[in-house]
Amino acid sequence: MSVDPITLQVIQARLAGIVQEMQNSLFRTGYSTIIRESQDASCAILNTQGEVIAQHVVLPLHMGAFPACAAAILKTFSLDEIHQGDAFIINHPYLGGSPHAPDMGVFTPIYFENELVGFAANMAHKSDIGGTVPGSGSGTAREIYQEGLHLPPVKFMAELKPVKEIEAMIAANSRTATLVIGDLRGQVGAARLGERRIAELMQRYGKSTIIESTEMLSTYTENRLRRTIASWPDGESEGESFVDHDGIDLTKPIRIHVRVKKTGDKLHFDFSGSSDQTQGPANIRPPLVRAACAYCLVALVDRFLPINQGLAGSSKPPSATAAWSTRASPPRCILTCRRRSPRPKRFSAP
Repeated sequence: MSVDPITLQVIQARLAGIVQEMQNSLFRTGYSTIIRESQDASCAILNTQGEVIAQHVVLPLHMGAFPACAAAILKTFSLDEIHQGDAFIINHPYLGGSPHAPDMGVFTPIYFENELVGFAANMAHKSDIGGTVPGSGSGTAREIYQEGLHLPPVKFMAELKPVKEIEAMIAANSRTATLVIGDLRGQVGAARLGERRIAELMQRYGKSTIIESTEMLSTYTENRLRRTIASWPDGESEGESFVDHDGIDLTKPIRIHVRVKKTGDKLHFDFSGSSDQTQGPANIRPPLVRAACAYCLVALVDRFLPINQGLAGSSKPPSATAAWSTRASPPRCILTCRRRSPRPKRFSAP
């Protein structure tokens, strides 16, 4: 079956509307001003493989965080352990893909006619999850354990029932327990809204039509990027910037350097000229580097481009194997065209 162009466009707009509605729900139900006023949160819909099929981009780094966190959940829980009404949370930068520990992701499975068809997800910054300083964002942390509670993929709710032990553990490790738990419950509610809307969409157009449409939209995004990149002249360019210091060694600037090589319809980002991993919290995980590069392409090609797995294209993870810390200034430098990552080597993008 092939979805006609008009139906495809309607479904694309509906998917965008669903994640926007989820976003609005989260901003209205969040307890903390971080969500209600600062709006430090993003929402997304993913398929059963954990690939993004729609996302409302508030924070570009979450473009890489969602699939990385989903991959961790699918690795930890078999399909037999995932049930309707479950809600998973994760904030571990290594065992998942959160930019840093205060960014907690909530993922709920979407079922249609008793079959798993995807996940509704959101990620939001928390006011405090423990650690050495209030707010959990120490500028002198030397290891992630100093930045508060780290959760691997765990169930926050099991078949619509709260897992009281997990909720109690999170509350016991926060200086602002009421705000944190309230925000998490708001995140679950926003994800439940996404579940209902996707089920309604499949009820109207059919499950196979929606699934095929998401695949076609991802192909469209990738092809659009490749066609635009192919129209650019081949060549190389490089840029760099510096972060003043890592919070530990105040005399040593951190170099953020990227060399971009364009060949045909491909771009190759080489970060090997950047500084090595720092002692302080000025590092960045590979999924977030890829997200920052992908967002640059969206800004260059079409800001209305559908945000989905097609942005990943043929990208490959950096070949570095160094330990990583959480984020600080480097992603901002990447987004302002002078990029950085703590010791990633090189990878390709569409």
